[in-house]
Amino acid sequence: MVDFTSSLKADLRIAAATVQVNEAHVIALEKIGILTRAEASKLLTALHSLEKRPPSRRGVEDIHLLIEEEVAKNVGAVIGGKLHTGKSRNDQVATAIRMVLREELLGLVESVINLEESLLRLAARHTRSLFVGYTHLQPAQPVTFAHYLLAEVDPLLRDLERLFESLRRLNFSPMGAGALAGSSFKLDRDLVARLLGFSGIVQNSIDAVGGRDFVLEVLGVCSILASDVSRICQDLVFYCSADVGLVELPDQFSSTSSIMPQKKNPDVLEVIRARCARVSGNFAAATTTLHALPTGYNLDYQELTPLLWNTMDTLGPCVRILSKLVGKLKLTDRTFGHHVELTSATEVANVLVREGRIPFREAHKAVGRAVRIAVSRGASLQAITQEEWTNLVPVLTAKALRDIGRATNLDSHIYSYRTKGSPHPNETRRLVRQRGIQVNRFFFDAKHFRERFERSREGLKRQSRRHLVP
Repeated sequence: MVDFTSSLKADLRIAAATVQVNEAHVIALEKIGILTRAEASKLLTALHSLEKRPPSRRGVEDIHLLIEEEVAKNVGAVIGGKLHTGKSRNDQVATAIRMVLREELLGLVESVINLEESLLRLAARHTRSLFVGYTHLQPAQPVTFAHYLLAEVDPLLRDLERLFESLRRLNFSPMGAGALAGSSFKLDRDLVARLLGFSGIVQNSIDAVGGRDFVLEVLGVCSILASDVSRICQDLVFYCSADVGLVELPDQFSSTSSIMPQKKNPDVLEVIRARCARVSGNFAAATTTLHALPTGYNLDYQELTPLLWNTMDTLGPCVRILSKLVGKLKLTDRTFGHHVELTSATEVANVLVREGRIPFREAHKAVGRAVRIAVSRGASLQAITQEEWTNLVPVLTAKALRDIGRATNLDSHIYSYRTKGSPHPNETRRLVRQRGIQVNRFFFDAKHFRERFERSREGLKRQSRRHLVP
């Protein structure tokens, strides 16, 4: 039964954090006189020895009980038995999970920032490089490669915002909430929170031990990020296919077939795409697990942590390997076929509206007839003669015919866009600079969190050393 219900395997992830929680708790117990200076010193010394070498053995319910048993072996049952005074495994596990998760989340943030930087560096080199925008997987309108890349940068920026919001909400300490009702010992919860690097405490003691919405939030945010990463992978699989041939995958991120020598398979992208589905599955499993659970601590909660760690272990490497792949992407130099050349049709219709002074629906039909003529010849709209345009739209002026010529030239086409956020190279360069500034801000926010957590660890060490008896 113990082996069946034990969470020890998943708990090993939080072993070091659990030791640190106990160290902060010892300092709080010594402050209110539950422990003498000598007793606190012995407990802290024993805990220090476990922080670097967390114990592990079968037949134990969880890491919290195992650490307490190991400490008692070291300092004796009398002093070791005082370690659990005023706390519960309930508040201890919730605190340790938050401590480890905030580090994992920060590492994921840093990986997404690296991916953003790779996308922006690539975009900066391709603000005038012609690319094809698709709808329904059909060639739709001419854009630039940079414009496409920015369309992936922006969702990832929103993912970063969500990750940081989750990190900020996560960084509050449940310690001192006990099993669910706090303690009659006047423990300084704020002191423990500071020692462990938290921004504050989870105020309500029942919510502190029984709330797992922070787990759902992180899994949900990761699921959205995984969806964005998966979409990029699917795009690149499509764009690098021999039939489309817009981009070329780097050799080191591809493989060949075991039987067909000509193949260049996007294996890395396909594996990332599949693993991102696992992240979404973990979120669905966690939501189902928590559905209709009663308020307060339930052992169902321990089934959430493997989902949490699996998500972090899956998503982080996917983002990191995609960042490296993006940094080595290349545009192909293949000539666009007439089906791509036809993507100028929308702008030709706009020319007819501006210069021919006709309603857009009438212009749409006229260009549709021109497209039909071009398709019947296996040609592009550039092949439609001025006489044919005049037959289609009798009101056309010489200027309108010149503008149609410019619109059907895809290289000049991208300069016709005028709205904010369009593929016009000037607008794209503006957005690349602006997004670079935003990513840089996230970089410094992440650095701030990283430094804060490091300071808290050093602070806990200093406090522990002050309580050690010479």
